[in-house]
Amino acid sequence: MNSLSQFSYDPAKCSLALSLYKSLLKIEAQIPAEISELDFFKSLEQPPEKTLGDYALPCFRFAKAIKKNPNDVAALLKQHLEELNNPWVESIVLKGAFLNIFTNQKEVAKNLVPTLVNGSAFKLLKSNPEHNKTKVMIEFSQPNTHKEFHVGHGRNVCLGDSICRLFTYNGYQVIGANYIGDEGAHIAKCLWGVDHYKGDEKLELATNKAEWLGQRYVEANSKLKEASDEITKNQYNKEISDILKSIENKSGQYYETWKKTRQYCLDDFNKIYKWLDVKFDHFFYESEVSEDSQLIVEEYIKKGLFVEDNGAIGFDMSDKKLGFFMARKSDGTTLYITKDLALAKVKFQDFDIDRSIYVVGSEQNFHFKQLFYALEKMGFPQASKCYHLSYGMVVRPDGKMSSRAGNSFTFIQLINLVMEEINTYLEKYSTEWSQDQKEDTAHKLAVGAIKYGMLQADPNKEIVFDPKEWVSFEGNSGPYLMYSYARTQSILRKAEVEGIKSSLDKIELLSHESERDLMRHLYDFNQITINACENYRPSTLANHLFFTCKAYNRFYTEVSVMKAETEDLRSARLSLLKAFADTLKMGLYLLGITPPEKM
Repeated sequence: MNSLSQFSYDPAKCSLALSLYKSLLKIEAQIPAEISELDFFKSLEQPPEKTLGDYALPCFRFAKAIKKNPNDVAALLKQHLEELNNPWVESIVLKGAFLNIFTNQKEVAKNLVPTLVNGSAFKLLKSNPEHNKTKVMIEFSQPNTHKEFHVGHGRNVCLGDSICRLFTYNGYQVIGANYIGDEGAHIAKCLWGVDHYKGDEKLELATNKAEWLGQRYVEANSKLKEASDEITKNQYNKEISDILKSIENKSGQYYETWKKTRQYCLDDFNKIYKWLDVKFDHFFYESEVSEDSQLIVEEYIKKGLFVEDNGAIGFDMSDKKLGFFMARKSDGTTLYITKDLALAKVKFQDFDIDRSIYVVGSEQNFHFKQLFYALEKMGFPQASKCYHLSYGMVVRPDGKMSSRAGNSFTFIQLINLVMEEINTYLEKYSTEWSQDQKEDTAHKLAVGAIKYGMLQADPNKEIVFDPKEWVSFEGNSGPYLMYSYARTQSILRKAEVEGIKSSLDKIELLSHESERDLMRHLYDFNQITINACENYRPSTLANHLFFTCKAYNRFYTEVSVMKAETEDLRSARLSLLKAFADTLKMGLYLLGITPPEKM
């Protein structure tokens, strides 16, 4: 699309782009065809410091197009733009070949605050026609059964859920999918560990059965490692191999045990998803694509893509420096990546998706380079629209965690730690609040603390998790943002009790510098959500919300809302306060967080 209509969420920039194009026409009537209003829109930048203006225009490109000196073009653009009396323009400062434009605060208030208060601003991006016809599947979470759900899984869930919300907000058709690893050697090893378990704690009585099974997996690894001789080790491995065959053949005692223990794990996972308020549109299971993975190897042997190499089946990817892509081992078994090929085929053909996003840790970067290239060579047009959202690990202060080594920190442990901190804080409300109110608030605060802690860091960076820092009501934390929201609701309730109403009639009275700063942050909200979506970075939104809350707290400190100098100003400030509250609530929702109304 070459029209400015797609950028209706930024009316100031659209208006400036049109006026600047008209101003260039006054300098040079014959502008080259490649220069349009859209070029001015895209060239308008936001300066790094607010003292430099709300928008800055570098004039080099436009000067080159009409073969004139950039400084002269900038000076003439300034002159003609001022003559046009654009209502969005308050002042223009000339800096060499740059125009620094300050927007008219009254115009910003008049166009911004009403759309936030009535909610229409939050619907603008949903109507993007290109996005509306694009179906995106976002695959995330992907835990393995028979292992505990650890904090690394928590980061994955929080990222994937927020990406789903951001893509939906931006108008895409979104399918949130989970791919459960419910078969493989680790499960056979776990069930072997259950057989050799000598403890008293019964699986059926365990509160968290996935965690109980994960402990048996750790013990199995230790037992294998500690085997005193090769004969014993070989015997152990044969027993584990027999269990795996029983599961794959779908018969026998171990297959029945697998079904029962698998369901225990799925139930525990679903409890965590419910606690986090995370929903999926579809569940895939590794066990469902095993047979298809063998069929896909046969299909592409016949098509000539897969060939034999020392008994293994696959093809050479050295042209992309990706080595040999192995689709089937010499013993006839497929690999995890082969199942990903079969799964991708199901996604493309059965769900008719246009884009496929995989939220998976950075340790799988090479895996996805191979996978996407294989899909491309297999002829799937959607291969170019596959994206691996890679993220860093969540680590303890003392280093990396591993479920095999048994030093992982479970997600349930994290929940309990955070809940303990939150309940300590809420203790002061014991006599004022009902038990239900206290539990509901504690739950919302805990979810918000964990999700924000997981999301505010760039996905590429490792997170060293610190529950005390995450539950702090100061600094860049979920509780700080939620407290800012709760404080707005307290003021709005007080205004309602006193019969004071907000009003948009005199919104132009919002002229204080702190009001200007807050409105600029609110004005940028939709652009930030676009950036967060396009770059797969919920951290962009999280940090914008943090700085918006800081702007609100400056506003709250520097001007009085309830004791404003006039009734009209008080009503206008209440409207701005409501606009901030609604924007913050929407932003938190896009991070998967529901703030409490009281704190």
